[in-house]
Amino acid sequence: MKFEKSSWGVVYRKKDWKIEILLLKWTNSRNEDEYVLPKWKIEEDEIAKDTALREIWEEAWLYESDLEVIKFITKLNYTFCASYLPWRPFIDKDVYLFLVKYNWSREPTPRIEERFTGYDWINIRDISKLSLKFDLTWIVSRNKTYFI
Repeated sequence: MKFEKSSWGVVYRKKDWKIEILLLKWTNSRNEDEYVLPKWKIEEDEIAKDTALREIWEEAWLYESDLEVIKFITKLNYTFCASYLPWRPFIDKDVYLFLVKYNWSREPTPRIEERFTGYDWINIRDISKLSLKFDLTWIVSRNKTYFI
């Protein structure tokens, strides 16, 4: 079994008195589009918060100067079979989630070379209507008071 640590950013903005969450559209290995949060592995000598900010920059091209980490949300752990790798190893993964406010100066520009096809800002009231691989509805409801 392989162990990995990654960091995710739940990016939100306030627009016209509404709170919206940034979801990136990504094409998975089955050539299907799905919504994802900016995320990736924590590199050596990097802390989880810095990884979240770096990944938001690298995947959505949002300037770090426009991002404000509001809080550490939680650490999740799950195990999965990495069927996309030749030896199909099981991976035990720790994921650190951060709530990040975007004090926006421009719209995101997802990186096409990493299979991102677009993005949407989703009103937090509509998150529960989406089919996501993770329970963003629970994350949003448990942290509503922090969307300042």
